Amino acid sequence: MRVGFLDCRTNSKDAYSIFSPLVDQQANVQAVRLTAPNPFKVPAACRKLFAQGVDAVIAAVTTESDNEHEMSFMRDKVADVEILESKYVFLVIEDVHVRDEQLAESLSRALRQALEYLPAEPVPTPSAPAGMDMFSEAASIPPAAKGQEEEEVNDFLGEGGGHKLF
Repeated sequence: MRVGFLDCRTNSKDAYSIFSPLVDQQANVQAVRLTAPNPFKVPAACRKLFAQGVDAVIAAVTTESDNEHEMSFMRDKVADVEILESKYVFLVIEDVHVRDEQLAESLSRALRQALEYLPAEPVPTPSAPAGMDMFSEAASIPPAAKGQEEEEVNDFLGEGGGHKLF
């Protein structure tokens, strides 16, 4: 399983140095790191990580407490990426004055959540959308019933091709 780790150049802490040992403790988990220039680029960086084949992204961002508009914008755009990619992004947003222990706990919680919500084995993707079969006439009528349905329909037709009831 591949977990993307995203941090920002503007972060006050090196979150990857805290995150890396947490990943090393997990079996069959590989971290793929990417650094965004700033929080505004986090959504695009998440898409880049998903394009590299990661199963989920943990994004660590430290910010000043007065940057709520910036963080709100980032959260909205990250949600758009989650919907587009059908994968999860776990945001770890901390104040610039956060202690290493607090950041480690937040990253550990995000990793646990990521591992909890990911399937243990990759789910095979069908070649055609599964929902289309239910609208396909061939798929909705069992082979044994096809001939039977035609007989029932023909029973209602009169000699001139019109319906017997009219």
